[in-house]
Amino acid sequence: MYTLQEEPIDLSGAFAGTGPESGATLVFAGTVRDDGMDLLDLETDPDEAERELGRIVGEAEERWDLTGIRIVHRFGPMKVGEVIVLIIVSAAHRENAYEASRFLIDEIKHRVPIWKKEISGERTSWVPGAGE
Repeated sequence: MYTLQEEPIDLSGAFAGTGPESGATLVFAGTVRDDGMDLLDLETDPDEAERELGRIVGEAEERWDLTGIRIVHRFGPMKVGEVIVLIIVSAAHRENAYEASRFLIDEIKHRVPIWKKEISGERTSWVPGAGE
């Protein structure tokens, strides 16, 4: 499952959907760090971003024996400390979960069309790069 949303990410259900076949569940939460800005505003084309997320998830499922993947990525304005992206990977064995989790965040940052704009008072600046 993968989604894009403007609402804050609810971490309370992070382990929902992991079954008895899962021996490892990894949770990665990428957050807005304090780089001296007031807000981080993420812009995207939701349809294209979801298509690319689907391709990335499919590639991970082909490469590793996984029992579950869940990705939630935000867009819109966010404050320091808020979760930008949540990636949950379950597998029978931890090696697959670790490798797939790293692959997913790296590919999301590189391939998903999401653009960052830092806002500080009246000043705005775009951050180079394609992802979170």
